[in-house]
Amino acid sequence: MNQFFKGSLLVFLLSIIGMQVLAQSVGRISGRIIDAQANELSYAHVYVKDTKFSTVTDLSGKFSIGGVPAGEYEIIAHYLGYDDATQSIQVKENQTVSIEMVMEENATQLEGIVVYGDASRGQAKALNEQMNSISIKNVVSSEQFGTMPDRNGSEALQRIPGISINRNRGEGADIQIRGVSSEYNQMQMNGTPMPGGADNRGTSLDFLAVDLMDNIEVKKTLTPDMDGGAIGGAVNFTMKDAPEQLTIKAMTSGGRNFHVDEYNAGGGLGLQQHNMFIGNRFFDNKLGVLINGSYYQTNRGTELNQYLIDDADSLIQKRYNDYDVKRVRYGYSTALDYRFNENHVIRGSYNKNYFEDHRIRRRADFNYRRWDEQENSVDGGAITAYDEVREVQNRLKSTSMDVYQIGGEHKFNNGIEFDYKYSHISTEVEEPDGTQYYFGRILSPEDIQGQDIWGVTAKTMIRPEDPLYMKGGRGQKQGVRKDEMLNVEKDNSFVANLKIPIDFMGKRTNLQTGYKFWKKTKDRQATRFTADPTEEVKIYAPDFFNEGVTYRDAAFNDLPLGDWKANNSVLNNNYYASEQINAAYIMADLPWTSKFNTLIGARMEHTANHYIFDEYNSGEFVQTLNDRSNYVNILPSINAVYKFDKQNSLKAAVTQGIARPAFTSLIPREVIDDEARKMSISNPDLKPVVATNFDIIYERYTSNMGYFTAGAFAKLIDGQIVSTTEYHMIDGQPWEITKPLNADQAKLFGFEVAYSHRFINSGVPVLEWMSVMANYTFTWSQQKIIRNGNTIDDDGNLIEGEEIVRVTQMGNSPRDIFNLNLTYDNPNSGLMIAISGNYRAPLLIEMADRAERDIYFSQQFHLDLSASYAINENLSIFTQMNNLTNQKEREVYGNPYSAGHILHQTEQYGPTVTIGAKFNL
Repeated sequence: MNQFFKGSLLVFLLSIIGMQVLAQSVGRISGRIIDAQANELSYAHVYVKDTKFSTVTDLSGKFSIGGVPAGEYEIIAHYLGYDDATQSIQVKENQTVSIEMVMEENATQLEGIVVYGDASRGQAKALNEQMNSISIKNVVSSEQFGTMPDRNGSEALQRIPGISINRNRGEGADIQIRGVSSEYNQMQMNGTPMPGGADNRGTSLDFLAVDLMDNIEVKKTLTPDMDGGAIGGAVNFTMKDAPEQLTIKAMTSGGRNFHVDEYNAGGGLGLQQHNMFIGNRFFDNKLGVLINGSYYQTNRGTELNQYLIDDADSLIQKRYNDYDVKRVRYGYSTALDYRFNENHVIRGSYNKNYFEDHRIRRRADFNYRRWDEQENSVDGGAITAYDEVREVQNRLKSTSMDVYQIGGEHKFNNGIEFDYKYSHISTEVEEPDGTQYYFGRILSPEDIQGQDIWGVTAKTMIRPEDPLYMKGGRGQKQGVRKDEMLNVEKDNSFVANLKIPIDFMGKRTNLQTGYKFWKKTKDRQATRFTADPTEEVKIYAPDFFNEGVTYRDAAFNDLPLGDWKANNSVLNNNYYASEQINAAYIMADLPWTSKFNTLIGARMEHTANHYIFDEYNSGEFVQTLNDRSNYVNILPSINAVYKFDKQNSLKAAVTQGIARPAFTSLIPREVIDDEARKMSISNPDLKPVVATNFDIIYERYTSNMGYFTAGAFAKLIDGQIVSTTEYHMIDGQPWEITKPLNADQAKLFGFEVAYSHRFINSGVPVLEWMSVMANYTFTWSQQKIIRNGNTIDDDGNLIEGEEIVRVTQMGNSPRDIFNLNLTYDNPNSGLMIAISGNYRAPLLIEMADRAERDIYFSQQFHLDLSASYAINENLSIFTQMNNLTNQKEREVYGNPYSAGHILHQTEQYGPTVTIGAKFNL
């Protein structure tokens, strides 16, 4: 805590010093930029003519320029897609002058009609922020992602250049930025990092309701005022704030998921979504109040087929999974702000996001044993034994995130600006009632003669007269299993920033410094128990047992079971960890000429870790382990922009970022499976990954809100953390040992191109309301993994081998990403139609000891459509359609680009269609 108070005191003293050294014979200009329909224009460029003063409006269209000498001036506002606006003012000493400027749409040949619909206004807001930023970023406004059928935070990001997503049961989950996996990126809410709840540093975004957001900002280059833990980039979800006037909005919709499989006859699975927004200002517009809520429920089905093969590419197991999933996602937020005047405001907010996943999984494993007479596996041999296992898993998994934030922003007439914020974020991931039932039967190879062993499913009738018995399969260890897990992660942070105006090269600019205190705790606890039947319990194929019944349900008590026995294999996965980060930075915005500007600075982060771990051996408590570590990182950065004119610029950056190891990799523990002779070891000596990033991009923006951008990027990643599996002799026995290590330097290079054009000035009537948006990203990556070449033969003996060096692409790094979006948006007729295609190249998701056994996600193409019709200015109807191609997810052994890859897994989710209505007041 001493560091916390020292940092806060430093920022406060700098603020006092700055106030004393700056002249007092100055004033401040504050104002708001709106369009003819009173919509605020965010990120408009506002400057004082023939002076060195300029700024950019905030999300509410407000701006403030301090330290302006008393006198008469002309204010000019520039906004992409609008004509420049000017207004004359007089600044008085030690006073603030307030103005409001109205800007007009600049498509003059369409005079007399409404030019911009909501989607177009949203695009204008996003593009103006991108254009006016020194750093490289992409921005998506709520008006933009509101036109697409995207329902959570991950899906709203998938159409941005350089971003790809992974899906869970057909819905977007975690993301990759420019080929960098999720644990190397940072997810933020209102500028504060969000704890993910998972054991690694990644954050899945499937719990985040998209209709609570105001905009999404993807920062692809780091600046000193950002947290350093964002190698690939940082995504900031900005929640909605109180509007300037009474605003009431509501939406309701319903629909179906049309997944069809053998346990779902195709009648469809229901879906509903609702949200409401109420906001206003009170007490002479000083107090702003916002209440926002969202509810989403979907019932989804999934069919998964998995294939395990031996080293001769012969099938040894066909696994069939059928999922029934009910998902509920709701969120609500309240936000308050109080404006003492135009220069001083305090804010407070609470955001709740909750996501629950009720799952029934029907699993059937068909095991084809290719054995010799001693029951040793023979690669490529004949099937000499056959058995079938059926399992039902019923469980609820919930993710809950609560975010409390309070802070303030203060702008003084002499140009000094000071802001601060305290945040508390709590994330809980809970599985309270996991229940699994196991049944099996042993058949003979003759029973499957003539069968397509690759194509069997749980409905395939193989000796239907022979029952499956609970704990009746070959090697089954339990009849019923119950699991509980609770993972609690809490973050407390305080950040303060001070901006001091300085003169540089004849221009007014800013020197900025700040301090951040960040304390994170993580507590994971899990238990597992098993029980065996006390009398015969059987089922007949193709049926399953107790679907939807958990051990907490009354119906479970009818099952004849013996005593519950603790399965202590999970205890070594429990831990408590804490992390404390103290960070400080300094940076300067340096305008060398009227065209060339740089943002230069550095950030220092001191990280201290503490871990507590109870070690168990064969279920017996051994000892409590405590471990501490700390390290310091200095992260310099430079962002530069050269503006050829208002609409053309070249941006470049050289930055450094880090990725801290996962807690589970650092805790001093060993997870041991004596029976299988497998051991998973942590590595407290792991160092954070350090990446040096190089970026350059050309940006051109047109007056009708089109753009063309082309850029390249490179990342040199030192100490990438990889999991290695090796074989070693322990007490005369061969063991499989898995351990995380810092690997050699990984390399990643790529380029991205984006294009958008509105045909509003084309002169072709049918095209006037059409627009096209396309982007493509290419990524090349390489990592080198070194491990010993030891193996274990069929008799369990260790065979020493030569060192293996694998050179592959980085995990979760697609080579190609392509997006194409066609939109018809006519605000005069009220009709909007958007169709979007998203392509992602294969991903390496699991690396083996040789290329032929690496596992890849194959390429995917998703086609979505949305349409809306405004009946009047207060009411509109809409429809949204997802996954119209019914894309099948495929995993394969070997690179999908090679001819020799073999199918490993397929999964399908079906299309989804919703219809609904929106109300605005």
